[in-house]
Amino acid sequence: MPAPFRLPFPPELPALTTGLSHQSYVHWPYPPDAVRPLLPPGLRPDVSDGCAWVSLVALVMRSVHPLGLVPLPGGTFAQTNLRTYVRTRDGRSGVWFLSLDAGHPLMPVARAFGIPYHRADLAVRRSPDGRTLTYTGRRRAGRGRNRPAVPPGYLLTVRAGAPTRTPSDLDRWLTGRWSSYSHWAGVLWETRIEHPPWRLRGAEVLELSETLTAHTGLPAPGAPALAHMAEPMDRVLLGAARPVGRA
Repeated sequence: MPAPFRLPFPPELPALTTGLSHQSYVHWPYPPDAVRPLLPPGLRPDVSDGCAWVSLVALVMRSVHPLGLVPLPGGTFAQTNLRTYVRTRDGRSGVWFLSLDAGHPLMPVARAFGIPYHRADLAVRRSPDGRTLTYTGRRRAGRGRNRPAVPPGYLLTVRAGAPTRTPSDLDRWLTGRWSSYSHWAGVLWETRIEHPPWRLRGAEVLELSETLTAHTGLPAPGAPALAHMAEPMDRVLLGAARPVGRA
């Protein structure tokens, strides 16, 4: 597992700290040409064995603290992101969020800075034996003429498998990312992330229906090629967004 990126500021002063739990990943391979039109200038699809990948990641954010100091009221809530994997012109790798749906009313404020947050009604249920998680989500209808007749949403049920003792190269490639990118005011921005390596488990997808991929402009993905679950993480640090360069 690659070492996490060390943030360029003292860890007690990140832009945001949070814990993460109930985290599941569903991954699909795509032709790079299907992903490329969805990226801004300055980014290209990152590929593994010739494939770009798109992941649906459902989780719960816990005890969110902006600036690492101020607790966000109602700071434990569900979040879902649809993401792909990218490289900058100088070869740095990271994540591009195609969409982020959050169950907290303040998170969509980040749209003003190029982060595609949407307010959504999300729920997470754990089975009595603790091995199965069911996630449901429906984006709240927006305003304006271009809002969809039926907002995108999803239903996902996954069952935990055995711990991943030795992650494969693809496991590390999909989950060991230490930067995310956004595009705002004609500039590409990088947000750096620090946390210990994920403790992964295999996962079996028992049920999945979703319209997030179609809503973002992707072809229908078919059955997932791979799924993971991650053990809870108590402390994830996000840095302040920094300009990479004008796109």
